[in-house]
Amino acid sequence: MATISRASSYFLCKGFRPHQAHTFLGPSSSMNVAPPKCSRMVRWCSTSTPPLNPIPSPTLQQLRVVAFRAAIPMVGFGIMDNFVMITAGEAIDQTFGVALGISTMAAAGFGQCVSDVAGITSGGLVDAAVSKLNLPQHGLSQEQLGLRLSRIYSTFGACIGVLTGCLLGMSVLLFMDTDRADRAKKAKELNSIFATVMDQGHSLLGADRATLFMLDEKKKELWSRVGTGIEGVIKIPADQGIVGHCYTSGKVVYVADAYKDPHFNQDVDKRTGFRTGSVLVVPVKSEEGGAILGAIQMINKRSADGSIGEFSKRDEEIVKVLANHVAAFIRVVES
Repeated sequence: MATISRASSYFLCKGFRPHQAHTFLGPSSSMNVAPPKCSRMVRWCSTSTPPLNPIPSPTLQQLRVVAFRAAIPMVGFGIMDNFVMITAGEAIDQTFGVALGISTMAAAGFGQCVSDVAGITSGGLVDAAVSKLNLPQHGLSQEQLGLRLSRIYSTFGACIGVLTGCLLGMSVLLFMDTDRADRAKKAKELNSIFATVMDQGHSLLGADRATLFMLDEKKKELWSRVGTGIEGVIKIPADQGIVGHCYTSGKVVYVADAYKDPHFNQDVDKRTGFRTGSVLVVPVKSEEGGAILGAIQMINKRSADGSIGEFSKRDEEIVKVLANHVAAFIRVVES
């Protein structure tokens, strides 16, 4: 059997038929149709050329250094991001949030916007600070850093770094009064609602003064800054005065002449020059038979001729309705 040339065997190995090989090689190339016995030839056709310069795999120590170098900058970015976001969001919540009624979540969103802008403008500072650190060198080439294993370690280090930085940035919450804005918002809502209620009660009953006292459970004080003819904040012990007697007993208290009642504290009249006559005090309860939240006090019922008269049973019922409204408003605001 005739020997097949090396070129002919190449075309046979690639799947060409003998007559197709003749087309490429020309009629001068002799080729027997019989299949060649060329196991060595088949190995030569199927063997691929190995890469000339294989990329060496990084060692475990080098991969740890890659993760560490990726983590350090992200710690700085995480601290700055959360610190700025929380600080700016809290400031916005306590100012614009209280004045304009912006929710806490909206204030946090504005704080995140400030944080993003700060990150863009000051990102170079973090990079410059990290570059001055004497961080260990991994000694890897760009080709080695592009390996899948190197990228995995770099991403893992960056994730750990930014998580650590964010947690450290949240430490600013330890030095903040996070409930301050909520208290201010509730106080503003309560003041506007209570001022309307007390003004209506003052007009309906024809009393000189209508005052709403609220309970401070921690200090055991009754305080008020919502009342007709009142400027500033009034604070009295929860167990003193006619209002204190109403709070401790939980019942409606009516006094025709305050100066004849042993619970009346004359110091307020002496300081203000006001003369207290008839007094009607109704407790504000959270619910029927529930905890006492405060009390509504009406002073000096005026008759048609302008003289100080006595509060009627109808007046008492009107003040009870006002007390129920106040309790309902408190539940809505605090819910």
